[in-house]
Amino acid sequence: MKKYIIIALIGGFTTPTFAQEQERDSLPDRVQLGYQTEMPQKAIAGSARSIDSKVLDKAPEIDIAKALYGKIAGLNVYQGNGSSAENIPSLSIHGNAPLILVDGFPRSLSDISSSEIESIQILKDAVASALYGVRGGNGVILVTTKHGHDDKLKVTAKYQYGISTQFRKPEFADAYTYANSLNTALALDGLDARYQPNELDAFKNNTYPYEYPNVNWWDEVYNKTSDNHRLNLTFDGGSNRFRYYSVIDYMHDTALFKDKQADGRYSTKPSDVRLNIRTNIDVDLTSSTFFKVGILGKLQETNNAYSIGANNTNALAGIIYNTPSAVFPIRHADGTYGGNSTYGANNPVALLESTGNYRTTYGTLLANATLKQELDALLKGLSAEVSVAFDNSGSMYDTATKEYKYMDVQASMLPDGTIVTTPVSYGKDSETLNHDDSKFKSLYMRSNIQAKINYLLQSGAHDLNASLIYDQQSYTANGRNKGAKRQSGLLYATYMYNDRYTVNGVLNYSGTAFLPEGDRFHLYPAVSAAWIASNEKFMKNIEAINLFKLYASYGISGWDGNMQHELYRQSYGSTNGGTYYFTNNASEFYGLAEGDLPVENLTIEKSKKVTYGMELNAFKNRLSVYLEGFYERRSDILINGSSSVSGIIGIGVSKLNAGIQDYKGFDASLSWKDKIGKDFNYSIGANASYVNSKIINDGQEYQQYDYLYTKGNRVGQRYGLEAIGFFHDQVEINNSPVQTFSTVRPGDIKYKDQNGDNRIDEQDVVKMFGSGVPRFYFGINLTASYKNFEISADFQGMTGVTTSLLNSPLYQPLVNNGNISQTFLDNETAWTPENAAKATMPRLTTLANANNYRANSLWYRDGSFIKLRNLYVSYTFPKKMMRFADMKVYLQGNNLFSLDNIGFADPEQLGAAYPSTRSYWAGIKFNF
Repeated sequence: MKKYIIIALIGGFTTPTFAQEQERDSLPDRVQLGYQTEMPQKAIAGSARSIDSKVLDKAPEIDIAKALYGKIAGLNVYQGNGSSAENIPSLSIHGNAPLILVDGFPRSLSDISSSEIESIQILKDAVASALYGVRGGNGVILVTTKHGHDDKLKVTAKYQYGISTQFRKPEFADAYTYANSLNTALALDGLDARYQPNELDAFKNNTYPYEYPNVNWWDEVYNKTSDNHRLNLTFDGGSNRFRYYSVIDYMHDTALFKDKQADGRYSTKPSDVRLNIRTNIDVDLTSSTFFKVGILGKLQETNNAYSIGANNTNALAGIIYNTPSAVFPIRHADGTYGGNSTYGANNPVALLESTGNYRTTYGTLLANATLKQELDALLKGLSAEVSVAFDNSGSMYDTATKEYKYMDVQASMLPDGTIVTTPVSYGKDSETLNHDDSKFKSLYMRSNIQAKINYLLQSGAHDLNASLIYDQQSYTANGRNKGAKRQSGLLYATYMYNDRYTVNGVLNYSGTAFLPEGDRFHLYPAVSAAWIASNEKFMKNIEAINLFKLYASYGISGWDGNMQHELYRQSYGSTNGGTYYFTNNASEFYGLAEGDLPVENLTIEKSKKVTYGMELNAFKNRLSVYLEGFYERRSDILINGSSSVSGIIGIGVSKLNAGIQDYKGFDASLSWKDKIGKDFNYSIGANASYVNSKIINDGQEYQQYDYLYTKGNRVGQRYGLEAIGFFHDQVEINNSPVQTFSTVRPGDIKYKDQNGDNRIDEQDVVKMFGSGVPRFYFGINLTASYKNFEISADFQGMTGVTTSLLNSPLYQPLVNNGNISQTFLDNETAWTPENAAKATMPRLTTLANANNYRANSLWYRDGSFIKLRNLYVSYTFPKKMMRFADMKVYLQGNNLFSLDNIGFADPEQLGAAYPSTRSYWAGIKFNF
């Protein structure tokens, strides 16, 4: 009996990598779609592709988002930064952060590991978005975890060891180069030199290492490598009435920071330790009553130096970037740390080893249960089910803190080479530690209840499915107005005729507590249709085509992810409230005054979406082609009200539901899977997405010149001044338009006067280059196997994205007592009177320079890249050879190279101070 008529909940999602892992004919019969709903793969009104467990099994990192680079058309994955505890990639569907559901419930993807997952799917068409009402506007990523099988116990055990190395690390100038560069900058600022020739010689010859030091702070703080250990065990088995699947996943990762143990009373060894334990149980209570439960417990402990804090590795890394090699030694001859009044207690090595430690413990419990009852005794095809979920997550921290003493010798050198010092000490060496034990850092709880009544009817060529669903969720977090509550009641119905034509409709009445009472609920309708042309009689004889399907959808959905509580309420505060002195002590008390106006007619962001596409499988399913176009209008976007409401009303306007944006583009994939002879299999796959956006309204106030309007430009469009060179001398400055941002000297950037008013100011800012959001992103996936040997490679890339060198801490050298890097000096030529003709950068300066260091065409760069995200090689020794189990050994590399236009740094991590990394892994897996 066919039970598969829930059609067109998805307008299309795909990945060629699915076909890489198994024969197309063995695709799963049924696909999970959320709300405990299943449907057959062949009947989806779109392209039913997903990443399955075999692909995910190749993911070495415990953070599963890192397995998704370039895998699914429409999904873009942005690389994170920092050590493992912080380095969580962000996900985007057509430029917006999607809702992530694990087994149908909102959860974080970072809470689960690859060995727990059966499949990952993308729901991004209009019907799928409307299905989730106020949460679905950005699309949905649906994760389905593994469940046990009716079979004898199967056990797998896997261990892997990984090494991470620094990728494109910065090289900082040595003391002599820094001192020379500083003198040059001071001269161009019209100031006296800081270092005399004999002092420069002292740096160059390392004559006086304490008074004129040369410290490579980067190498003193960072190791060249860090390592990672991971152990994974799975247990799968059961009977026809009781099935179970369990996972134990352990990981220990060390960051690149050196473990400099200066005090035995605490440990500064950087570490990230995680333990995931999951159990999924399925019980057939009767022939018509089914129960399943899933429980995940996760423990994580991180430890860092106190200066790093709770996984804020960029804090210490930023200090390293800003500390020149010449300013003070690590320690003086008497063991006292180096330092001075300019840089304060910011000796990078001392911060790493002598400020104490910060240890954080995280605990997470995720639990869900579903009870389903078939009600054929009442009405054939009728069933009911209820699902509940409860999640609890919290963190605690304990610290050991201390101070350290540091000294500035204030060295100077007389013309005859005599060194004069006037040492000054700061701080103290703590004899006792301060402890802050076991305090809560964060806490949240999430509860969810879903109930569904489903009716399924088959009659000849007609198939009908209808479901009524209720969904309620509550999220509570520590802190005021941090929670969220949502409710949805929805009806969807699907009709299919003769396996050829399908129509699906969704009506979702969904609400959120972010809106005022009485206006919290809105209706989100959607409809989709599909035509499976390959099932028509006139195509039956075309043997080359296995599947040809056309589909389309239209609907409305919402997104409350950018909302805040109480936006609809009038605010009051002490600003402009005045003060008065009361009591005998004449204490000052503040009054209350009217604050920003409330948001009138507050509502949530809406998405009106159209999708249309086709899917083709041909040549005995060896060829797979998928193409889907989309158009989306986002309206009622919350924007800053102060820019569009005149200040003449005399009071602030915080937000307005007035923003409108358009998105259009396509997602596509192409894959070919075949074999040569008996033992050689291969597959080639590629997927790509093109997204073009347009600002229809962003509340911009009246502009004097048309080119100042942002309307019509891309979302995330870059703007700036048009640089036309560098000033050569004061005469040129005097004869040029007045540049109003700061005092201009020879060597500063010269800008084009766009409006001809003989002034360079904000009225001369124009659109330039591209957007911070990529226009085109893609993935390429290659696999080949011969007998028990397998190799695969995954590439990811993006184009149409513009980044700024000002995001890099290397590109404001020497400013405000900053550092200068050899990387900068090797890649750029700073302006001086002698090399003005070949200068690529403005003059070096020690002063804040609002003229040079602002958005302009000089700093923007093409941020496009293509990266080899994963290279995997394995060999499997069969059980007949090993006797006790199959054994797979593998080698793997991540982020092995990048082709881009940046060169000196990772194009995705220009603004990150912690090193970008590439990783190498070796592992062994047993299937018992």
